[in-house]
Amino acid sequence: MGCFRLFPFLLGTAVGVYAAQNYKVPDLRRLACHGADTARRYEEEHRRKPDDVGARKAKEAQVKITDDDDQE
Repeated sequence: MGCFRLFPFLLGTAVGVYAAQNYKVPDLRRLACHGADTARRYEEEHRRKPDDVGARKAKEAQVKITDDDDQE
């Protein structure tokens, strides 16, 4: 029974080694790091400024008070 579980692992390892040696396989760690850096730079460039957030909250906090009795 142990042979049936070990064989696919060994076959996959052998195929992976063969592919890495004979083909141009991308480096996934470098690709993932590059994608994370790109996402971080995009987020930093498009982040809202603290002044914009404060101004928006202050604007939302303002309440218009209307007196319906004066409008006749």
